[in-house]
Amino acid sequence: MSGVDVSIALPEDETPGELIKGYFTLMRSFGWDLYVTSHFALRESLGSQWFAARIRALKDSDPKNWRPNHRFEPQDPGVILRDYIYEQDSPYLSVFGGHFQKNLVAKKVLATRNTWFHFGDDPTTSQLAEAAKDVRAFVQSSGMHIAGRIDALVERLEDLRTGRCPAVAAPHPAATAPAGAAAAPLDTPDDLPRPRIGGTWVGPLPELRYRITRAGDVVHPDTMESVRSRVNGDFADKVRAWTAVEPRGRELWIDADGAVGGLIGATPRLLGYLGPDPESDVARGFFTSHFYAVEGDEIADLDSGERRKQSFAVGLADGATLRVTTYGDVLVVGDADGAERVATVMPADWFPGHLG
Repeated sequence: MSGVDVSIALPEDETPGELIKGYFTLMRSFGWDLYVTSHFALRESLGSQWFAARIRALKDSDPKNWRPNHRFEPQDPGVILRDYIYEQDSPYLSVFGGHFQKNLVAKKVLATRNTWFHFGDDPTTSQLAEAAKDVRAFVQSSGMHIAGRIDALVERLEDLRTGRCPAVAAPHPAATAPAGAAAAPLDTPDDLPRPRIGGTWVGPLPELRYRITRAGDVVHPDTMESVRSRVNGDFADKVRAWTAVEPRGRELWIDADGAVGGLIGATPRLLGYLGPDPESDVARGFFTSHFYAVEGDEIADLDSGERRKQSFAVGLADGATLRVTTYGDVLVVGDADGAERVATVMPADWFPGHLG
């Protein structure tokens, strides 16, 4: 059994950046706790791939609300809560119970999530405290794992509100481990499915590190043998996608199922596969720094104004904002529905230099 970091950042003051940091890490931790708790409860009866099967069923039965080309992350609390609240056959009802009061709390948490980042006004300490207490109510009544961490956040917010918190506060014992020790992670089962490409690696890291050469090859560190013969698909395209954001130390690891990973900053990430990528991955890799808009049958780069004709543009709303990932997945970025893939492009077919 391995673990995932579910620490919650305690704001050091009442500035928007500190409060947003606290909210983001609160919801990240809550999402992982929801997912792992559900996985332990459902895997025996529904199998380890229960989440993927559930999303397929929702997309087939209700494509308007569960859009087929949208990527739904299993650790996104919005996905789980939306299913739990609105779907009568939700498997989460058997995990968390269908009580009216809990459903009401879940609706509050979901509504807060959907409005927190709209930036009409700066967030307040009281707003974050209210959000944290709603999350804690759901966690506590469900026998989940992060209640102590939420208590630490609520206590810190009360100290800030009343002026008891010093400029640089001491770590709260419920949120951190003893000196010199790593914070205790949330235990995750070994059969937890892979995240999306670009997501945080779940599970133990393989010890062997493959080297990325200056010539664009990936080789065994001792024998210098290339992994090229093990790759299914265009090798150069695969390596370009794996290394579009350069892994730390120019090193990769490869797991038994062909999953390729590396450290992006300090975080282990899933970077791709030796074989075909999962069809469910609609936003593979990482967003590039470019933004685009649809203008008739053309795509315009917002920075340079350069335009390129693309056949997929015809079916999109004029003015729609687009982002592109390092894998070439083109996504429409909407206010309500998040990001939805509308095409996949190759470097030769896209704006020069934008995809490496």
